[in-house]
Amino acid sequence: MAEPPAPSVPLAEAVTEFLQWLELDRHASLTTVAAYTGELSRFQAFCERSGPLEVGALDRDLLRAFQRAIARTTRAAGTGRQRLAPATRRRRLIALRTFLRFCRREEWIDQDLASGIDLPRLPERLPKPLEDTARERLVASLTASSLPEKRDRALLLLLLSTGARISELLRLDRSDWARDRLILRGKGDRERPALITERARRAVDTYLRARDDRSPALFISFQPASRGLPGNRLSAQGTRHICHQLAQEAGVAPFHPHQLRHTLGTLLQERLGDARLTAETLGHTGLASVSGYTKITERRRGEARRALEEGGL
Repeated sequence: MAEPPAPSVPLAEAVTEFLQWLELDRHASLTTVAAYTGELSRFQAFCERSGPLEVGALDRDLLRAFQRAIARTTRAAGTGRQRLAPATRRRRLIALRTFLRFCRREEWIDQDLASGIDLPRLPERLPKPLEDTARERLVASLTASSLPEKRDRALLLLLLSTGARISELLRLDRSDWARDRLILRGKGDRERPALITERARRAVDTYLRARDDRSPALFISFQPASRGLPGNRLSAQGTRHICHQLAQEAGVAPFHPHQLRHTLGTLLQERLGDARLTAETLGHTGLASVSGYTKITERRRGEARRALEEGGL
């Protein structure tokens, strides 16, 4: 007996249901849902250039054409144009592959189209921690005379202490700090206790005691355009600007806030060598994500050995 044909579902409707499943069933973060929304909007626009399309009309030829279009896409770069970075192409194709698997599970398509999506290989990149001298110089240069300085000092020390992603810290409220321990909510809404040094805790306490505003946000913005917004919450762009300013004042190379996360991971591996502890502290679900920190410590051991040999030891 022949199997019944797959139900006829418009592509736009399928994308909407997938995004709702991602948010409500998979508990994906709002950032992840927004990213998938953008990527699938591009895919839908490509497929429906000639009009609305049913999910069942998707086939390998159309998907290959979309992959070729992504590979040929360029963006402005300086005075010319360059192709999308492998990481960008990979992100777009992962969104498509996850969507196709969802459609297959819902039996809207009758073939495994997801398996035909080839992801570009990414170059292996090691974490980029701050060097010890730069980190020490940066921490020593932090001042706390004004309220903005108190905030900047608390923010940087907390990033260094917890190894948190920017989004994890910026979503925190003052009420989160009032608890016995600080809980960070990471990817997939997974919760983990934060590792906080006494210096970082004192810095945050000092900053909060100096505040007289009513914003619930743990870290607020002092930009005039932001003060009128609900919650007046510091943005990721604002955090990057703070790090740039602090680097200038300390006389160290400019750094991205995420490098503070790399710095903690490297420190933990160098001092303790416990990959499981490093993974749990940084909120990784497996050990594969911390392999780069292990490679960094091995490289530094090699550099130390060569320095000793050059010194005649």
